[in-house]
Amino acid sequence: MQGARRFVVASVASVVVLVAGVELAQAQDTWVRVNIVQVKPERLSDFIKLYRDEINPALRKAGVPWRSVWQTGEFGETYERHFVTPMASFADLDAGGPLGRVLEPRELERLLEKLRRSIDRRQSYAVLYRADLSVEADDVSGFPIARVTNLQVAPGRGADFEALLRENLETFRAAGVVFGVYQRQFGPGPVVWQIVENLRSYAELARGGILRAFGDESGRMASQMGGLLISIERTVLEYDPTLSFTAVAEPSGRQN
Repeated sequence: MQGARRFVVASVASVVVLVAGVELAQAQDTWVRVNIVQVKPERLSDFIKLYRDEINPALRKAGVPWRSVWQTGEFGETYERHFVTPMASFADLDAGGPLGRVLEPRELERLLEKLRRSIDRRQSYAVLYRADLSVEADDVSGFPIARVTNLQVAPGRGADFEALLRENLETFRAAGVVFGVYQRQFGPGPVVWQIVENLRSYAELARGGILRAFGDESGRMASQMGGLLISIERTVLEYDPTLSFTAVAEPSGRQN
């Protein structure tokens, strides 16, 4: 059983990140639901109040152990928010999800109508965490910045991509390079692999990505990995403690 850690998920078109105070079991699948919303600038205060005062309390009442929220950092859509929630099972969706379990239909519709008035669009994804391809750390507190690398693997090369990561896990560990690997399985767009590193500050972006573990051989490894890919996209997100709730200590981040 792995210790609690922060992990991040993203899509090719837009990125979603999460912080999780949750035990991750190597032997079982770990799924999260990711909702990406574009908030209307003039309704941002109403949007924050709705989540803080009504939606998050209802999720807690439904037994949701944590929910993490990230926002675009210095680059990207200013009013975009990314909400990540653990999924106990897909069967939970048949019962209407967490909000459907604890709210009467009329109350749920009232809440959703208020939400619709505050946003321009919403996308939803189901994302699988690949613990077998990730390098974990016991403590990831104080990492409010996330660098997300989105990789679209060429058709028929998925097994080769997995093998490349798996064969080099010890090299990453020896170099102290910690990252999470994810697959976006359901939602808009293609299936995408995501490699996520959590950072203490923007200054750490300058040290490079996970291939820095190979030192002088990083160029060779980049060419080897690049031969398996169709596209690469990188982005940076900041943790939003205002709208998140979690059982672990929250890092300091940009306040709204």
